[in-house]
Amino acid sequence: MGLRGNNFGSGTWAVLWIDGVKILEFKKIEAKVSANREDVQFGIDVDSKMTSLKGEITVTIGKVYSSYNDVMKNYTSGKDVRSQVIAKLADPDSPNGQQERWSFDNVWWNDIPLFVAEKGALIEEELTGGFTPSDAVNLDSIRR
Repeated sequence: MGLRGNNFGSGTWAVLWIDGVKILEFKKIEAKVSANREDVQFGIDVDSKMTSLKGEITVTIGKVYSSYNDVMKNYTSGKDVRSQVIAKLADPDSPNGQQERWSFDNVWWNDIPLFVAEKGALIEEELTGGFTPSDAVNLDSIRR
């Protein structure tokens, strides 16, 4: 079977849940894991040793609701609440109708948009945070 252009995934078919709530107004999600490394020198060569992993997450949402009041109340009272984020891509043109789905647990938020506005423009809010990579679980994969 040859690869065709229609097999490429489209974010149009992505769905996002935060703490069990489907986020209909979501526009973009990016979750990534970075390896922290230390240099290891052998003679003239410098190699590296992975020492830890760091998870980062960014979510962009179209402004519809005042969504972050509860998170802000928790933060200002000293409570470092954590979230679960589930993301799914189920493009109907995916090979054999497969989908990709991830669960990110122990998500903390670093940046919480309290108020964003721009005249003449639709409003987008961006949340950034992190997660422990060992709490990222690939629930479904799109396989060859």
